[in-house]
Amino acid sequence: MHGKLRLTSIAAAVVVACSTTSVFATNGMLMEGYGPESTAMGGTAMAYDNGAAAMVGNPATLSLLKDGASRVDVSMGFLQPDVTATMPTPQGKVSADSGGDLYLMPAAGWVTRKGQVSYGIGVFSQGGMGTEYDKTSPLQGARSEVGVGAFLLPASYAVNNQLSVGGTLQYVWGGMDLIMGMPMLVPDQNGNPSAGPGSFFDFMPGAGNALGSASGSLVPELGGVFQSQQNPTGPVNPQNKFAVFDFSNDDDFSGKTKGAGFSARLGFVYQVSPELSIGGAYQAKTAMSDWDGKGTMAIIDGATGQPATMPAPGGGTAALSMPGKYTVKDFQFPATFTLGLAYKMDKWLLAADISQIDWSSVMKDFKLNFTVDQNVPGFGGKEVDVVMKQEWDDQTVVKLGAAYEVNDQLTVRGGLNLANNPVPDKYLNPLFPAIIENHVTLGATYKFNEAHSIAGSLAIAPEVDQANSQTQVESTHAQTNFQVMYSFRY
Repeated sequence: MHGKLRLTSIAAAVVVACSTTSVFATNGMLMEGYGPESTAMGGTAMAYDNGAAAMVGNPATLSLLKDGASRVDVSMGFLQPDVTATMPTPQGKVSADSGGDLYLMPAAGWVTRKGQVSYGIGVFSQGGMGTEYDKTSPLQGARSEVGVGAFLLPASYAVNNQLSVGGTLQYVWGGMDLIMGMPMLVPDQNGNPSAGPGSFFDFMPGAGNALGSASGSLVPELGGVFQSQQNPTGPVNPQNKFAVFDFSNDDDFSGKTKGAGFSARLGFVYQVSPELSIGGAYQAKTAMSDWDGKGTMAIIDGATGQPATMPAPGGGTAALSMPGKYTVKDFQFPATFTLGLAYKMDKWLLAADISQIDWSSVMKDFKLNFTVDQNVPGFGGKEVDVVMKQEWDDQTVVKLGAAYEVNDQLTVRGGLNLANNPVPDKYLNPLFPAIIENHVTLGATYKFNEAHSIAGSLAIAPEVDQANSQTQVESTHAQTNFQVMYSFRY
């Protein structure tokens, strides 16, 4: 366990019980933009040349490269979230600030055009973030972290001088860490033990099931533990115990559970006139495998922070900390459809995109299975399936951007990224709130010569707050994200 779970932190543990994953980039679980040239212009990317980032934007824009030209882009993103959770407790409200305030998002790509055909290769971070709470905070060691990346093979074809079409084949992989504690019972409005929203018993068959459900052969076994277990000081009080799901490592780029699969992106760009172009792209829903890895499930004593004990076969006691296998079931990124335009005049480039993100098809719920190792006495082979309701809404994102060529060396950019919040109040994830709505973006490119340049972008997402209408846990979330890129053209 990462830290001690105190009795006074029951309401704080409700926060962890409601959590899903740590991917909550900036448009839900997607980045606001890929590559600093696009991101600085509000994330627009459909109808103008934005380098190797086209493979994760609109691959058809690769045809906007000059014939015979090639380009290498290497970038690093620095995601800097500022997250606070405020939780009601019998002693009053307590707050916890996340210590997870910097996440790295590397990317690299090479693209080239040969006649009517353009193609390339690249690796891009698709999304990834997390939050980690210090041992001394009310959440005492709870954490979640996800990284999703893709190996990309883009190609485009210039049908004629006006129309180009393109596609990207994507091999997608992801890793997840999670330490998630659920109190067995929580206090009701009168301070009495209750299977209220956020408690583990709330997920049990026949309970309120306000936030989800739990089933499987391990569920009745856990109930039996609390009916029979004795401590030196007397019977166990389930209100003072926590069911803790734990699969986590210290690797910043690889989670304890892992999965992989494929996806694809298709796009077009059409040159209406020398000044005006329109474009669009469709990103298919990912088809990743379930994410598997080893971990433990423990029943933690809230007073000591240590695993509770039960009578062991043959006498003595055994700690309730069971090793086993975790499976995150059917975790996917959503389908998206984007249309956009770009207008060039003199030294100006103006762009506007609108995206529709199909969250409702992938974030209806979050499914987690734990199966105890066969060699654990009394529990070997038992399993539990936990389903946490999410019910996300689809999201519409409006992106606006402008670029101005100050001179032959310097181009400056600015933009807006405006979105609705897809997370309903009823199922708000208080540890990892994907509730960011709007961004203000800016950036610049400086060309040292025709071959070498460096670009940067800054995206500022003002603080938003939202409260879970069932648990009354309030979340605040702001972000300041930076990207920097080196480009080599030849």
